[in-house]
Amino acid sequence: MKLGRIAVTLFCAAASAAQPAAQQPAPSDAKVAATTWDVERVRCSDLLAAADDDRASAAMFYFGYLAAKDNIHIIDVSKIEDNIAKVIKQCSATPSMTVPQAFRQALRPHKK
Repeated sequence: MKLGRIAVTLFCAAASAAQPAAQQPAPSDAKVAATTWDVERVRCSDLLAAADDDRASAAMFYFGYLAAKDNIHIIDVSKIEDNIAKVIKQCSATPSMTVPQAFRQALRPHKK
């Protein structure tokens, strides 16, 4: 669990430093009720604007959610910190992108 806390801490630190508030687009329409969100429509701007604890929880949720959705059964936990940093960088560059799109864009295999 220590690795998970490290990844969450890194995610929060990167997200806090990555996005100036003035550049954020309007919030998405992902919030469908007071406590209900459509996870496929949450934008990077929503994630970057969230409180540190919420952002960290959301990052770990998306990591597992998207792995399950893509039928990935093995995760290299030594790469979580680096992967989350890549997603934050992607979100900072494209705040109107949805979080699932940012994960897929940032973590897609690159051709060599």
